[in-house]
Amino acid sequence: MSGENKLQRKVERRVLPRCPLATTVELEINSQGENRLFKTESINISLRGIELACDDALIQAILAQNVYPHACKIKFNMPGHSKMFELKTQVVTHRRLSQHNYQLILVFNDISKRTHEKLLDELATFRIVAMNNAEKNQRTAIAI
Repeated sequence: MSGENKLQRKVERRVLPRCPLATTVELEINSQGENRLFKTESINISLRGIELACDDALIQAILAQNVYPHACKIKFNMPGHSKMFELKTQVVTHRRLSQHNYQLILVFNDISKRTHEKLLDELATFRIVAMNNAEKNQRTAIAI
């Protein structure tokens, strides 16, 4: 089997597994005394936080905040569900991918028990599997 990619299926082993999620996310940020609204796309989500794809304008608005740690409010729904999640978040980090493209990682703050349980119910519908490619040393998580 030389030359062929050997893929192994493993169950996601994080305590709070990340689920791939592509949905529109609205962010409200208070930057320099002004409330600003941004729309972007999610990359993945867990019970603890969410990762977003974003542009330079959003990152600059976050970095212009007068308070630290940087914070924002987000709104999103799971694909195929009408329930809208509205959560307060704190910025963990951002990673520059190219000149204008970034990944933004947010952690959920002050999440109510009811919202936490609803999010857990929604995420329970995902089955997370990690695909390992030993030859290329790559790992990809997918939801089934």
